Amino acid sequence: MTAIQEAQRLRASLRSLRAHDALVDAELLLKALAREDLAEAAAALHRIDAQLPQGALAGFVRVRIRSLAGMVAAMQDDGPPPAA
Repeated sequence: MTAIQEAQRLRASLRSLRAHDALVDAELLLKALAREDLAEAAAALHRIDAQLPQGALAGFVRVRIRSLAGMVAAMQDDGPPPAA
């Protein structure tokens, strides 16, 4: 599963929670991933997590956020491809 697909699933989960403020950051997350701006993607995930309410449903969404944050971190660790 790609990070963009996982971000789309996160956006759908936020819609079901009616977390409107977090949806704005979910859109920014998708744009950052498309541009491969991993620092902005990580920041957007942090903001989304901070905006979620408490409760069991939000807990499930936080699991998705942690998974996606791990994907972004792994992509950051890989770094840019070596120059030819």
